[in-house]
Amino acid sequence: MKADMNAHDRGEQTALMEPLLLGPRYREPLTDMALDPTQKSAAFRASLPASVLTSLAELVRSMNCYYSNLIEGHNTHPVEIERALRNEYSTDAHKRDLQIEAKAHIAVQRWIDAGGLKGRLALSVAGLLEMHRRFGESPWLDYFWLRIQAR
Repeated sequence: MKADMNAHDRGEQTALMEPLLLGPRYREPLTDMALDPTQKSAAFRASLPASVLTSLAELVRSMNCYYSNLIEGHNTHPVEIERALRNEYSTDAHKRDLQIEAKAHIAVQRWIDAGGLKGRLALSVAGLLEMHRRFGESPWLDYFWLRIQAR
């Protein structure tokens, strides 16, 4: 059992998971379960003063940036992210590149949180294209792209 848990691939085909659709028997209870934390989250948010919400939003943006970039293999420590937000960049070129990427990531997230999508869905083609364009055009990335081209 332990060896099986450590195996990355047991030769199973991904088609075994398809179609990944839930029938009505499971959909209703799961929808209710998903709605409960959403309602509790909204109530919690409404109970917080605006100053706390602002601070919490900044913290969550940095945390999301850290984990999102970590998934991509870009390990930027949260302290390095916070330093980048204060324009304090590492002298190590690789760390600095990751800091610049993180700063651009957070800038786009701030834009989204401030209503930048203006009614477009985040996962719509228009929404995805706009977010990607803003990330790619971030002034912090000019240096980053020049370094990549020089490699």
